[in-house]
Amino acid sequence: MYETHPIFHGNQGWSELNSLISIYTGAGIFILVDENTSKYCLPLLKANCPLTNEATIIQTESGESNKTLNELGKVWQQLSDGKATRNSLLICLGGGVISDLGGFAAAAFKRGIDFINIPTSLLSMVDASLGGKTGINLGSLKNQIGVFVKPKGVFIFPEFLHTLPKREKFSGFAEMLKHAMIDSEAHFESLFFITEPEKFCVEDAIMKSAAVKMRIVGQDPSEGGIRKVLNFGHTIGHAIETFSQKNDAEPLLHGEAIAIGLICESYISMVLCGLSQQAVKELADLVRLLFPHYRFSGSKVKELLMYMGHDKKNIRADELNFSLLNKIGDPVWDKIPGERLIRESLHFYLNLPKGTY
Repeated sequence: MYETHPIFHGNQGWSELNSLISIYTGAGIFILVDENTSKYCLPLLKANCPLTNEATIIQTESGESNKTLNELGKVWQQLSDGKATRNSLLICLGGGVISDLGGFAAAAFKRGIDFINIPTSLLSMVDASLGGKTGINLGSLKNQIGVFVKPKGVFIFPEFLHTLPKREKFSGFAEMLKHAMIDSEAHFESLFFITEPEKFCVEDAIMKSAAVKMRIVGQDPSEGGIRKVLNFGHTIGHAIETFSQKNDAEPLLHGEAIAIGLICESYISMVLCGLSQQAVKELADLVRLLFPHYRFSGSKVKELLMYMGHDKKNIRADELNFSLLNKIGDPVWDKIPGERLIRESLHFYLNLPKGTY
């Protein structure tokens, strides 16, 4: 079993965070934020960790569109301008964009400096900040450049979620749904009636979801096998997210696109792997209740397939590789459904009746 990075939370988490930061006071402490976490989250961090009051602040722009080589270069330059050394610490305070960008920046700066993740979005707490994946996008293609590298720790404090918009909270809930579906029937069913953020933005629910990911990462840290199941819903979901970013004035959030991917890939699982019709219906009903129904024309499917062709799980350039479910709690990977079934799944989603969102 691979030794994963530690996760801290609650009152003990604040104590551990202060102890860890104290190690780096002589070598330089840097905090990466965006304009939102600078305003809403940095004051809470400074109040609970006085040693961060003297840290150098590096600010980037929020949003997936800023997870670029250009922004990465700016982070490196600010580390250099701040006289960071190989013994410095970078604190990534933010959502998935911050942990992806910051982790990659730390991994490469002076051939590697230490970093920690303090996720401030639900999506990041249950998924993006965990597991050691870092990286940036290449043009419109998600996460094409990056490395696996462990943070010194991940510190989860649900109080950071208090200022998060409701839409962002539901975006994180999509990843919680994914974890439940690959984990167990009981875990999946436990989320059926949790339809308000006050019920899922709590420490117990967050840590239960995070534990699913970390258990799998511990078996396969570099995604050579079983870790691929964490991409359930993401082959199609990432393609829809990319499509929306290129075509919509207000693009879908990551979790909103993944929710669509979960429906489509559940449908593929039903046809290809025997996932029950009831499971597909239950998921579709829940997603329709909580997420906006996204519309795109059938003529755009070709563009979506092109984006899927760049998915990192693909083994061959001419075959789209999926992680699917035999049943709830029984995921499989390296499945090739073929273009016809992928198209069918997208039409299945488009033909669902609009929910109550």
